[in-house]
Amino acid sequence: MGWLLFTIAALAAVIYIVRFYSLKSAVKKSAEEFASIEQNPEDNRILLLSFPDKGLENLLENLNRYILLTRKERIFYQNREKALRAQIENISHDLRTPLTAIIGYLELLDTDELSAEDAAAIERVSKKAKSLQGLIGNFYDLSRLEMNDYHLNMEKVELVHFAKEISLLFYQEFEKKKISVQFDAPEEPLYLPADTGALERIFNNMLQNALRYAESSLYIGISAKKDNISIVFENDTSALKPEDAAHLFERFYVQEKSRTSQSTGLGLTISKLLTEAMGGSVEAEVAEGKLRVEYCFEKA
Repeated sequence: MGWLLFTIAALAAVIYIVRFYSLKSAVKKSAEEFASIEQNPEDNRILLLSFPDKGLENLLENLNRYILLTRKERIFYQNREKALRAQIENISHDLRTPLTAIIGYLELLDTDELSAEDAAAIERVSKKAKSLQGLIGNFYDLSRLEMNDYHLNMEKVELVHFAKEISLLFYQEFEKKKISVQFDAPEEPLYLPADTGALERIFNNMLQNALRYAESSLYIGISAKKDNISIVFENDTSALKPEDAAHLFERFYVQEKSRTSQSTGLGLTISKLLTEAMGGSVEAEVAEGKLRVEYCFEKA
């Protein structure tokens, strides 16, 4: 009788141990599947019961309801975001044509025959119109980039000469603001695969950003790092704080102290999207009163 009780107890212990480890394995598997579903929410997947247990079954049912609800909301917001971007693109396109015509008519006006006051007024209107044209262009390009509808014509570009030409176009503006510019690049040519229009847009945005934030200096550094090319823009600034660096590439982000600069917060966002579209990366850092933005591209 004692041996029978011992055998039954031992068998119960074995069954309990096997069930415990089977349940533990099932929970671990479900946790891994849930993490995978979180990382790939676009996949139409749910958690499956791998071990018969009522408590685990109830848990998975609740998690699956959460997954389905989250997926439904995600699809809803994705569709709404897509529709909003399409509307922005259409509105921007519709506004560009009449605005271009207005700017054209303003440029045709002979301000020499106008009074100084009227000529100044025309110049202000023209500047505002061109500013609005740039803003509309930014909205249009942003919507196309985020919808992956921005065509890039990739070619082999010699970066050093390209960067010098773009930077020289801003020479007078930096001189006017008394901002010293240091250009540091190797003498030998460096080539990278890029769309020249997109690369020019990135440089223009960065130089305009320096004109907005820099107080006395701007450093532009180009260097080769193994298989990559680094482009660094660094300027002194008291308008930005270290915590601003994490938000500089966000849409419409404008640091509070710089609101009077009429920045829309789209320039760096577009620069980042263009960089990524060309296979590059970009990082920003604000430290010790300096803003440092580094772009990295593969060598051609």
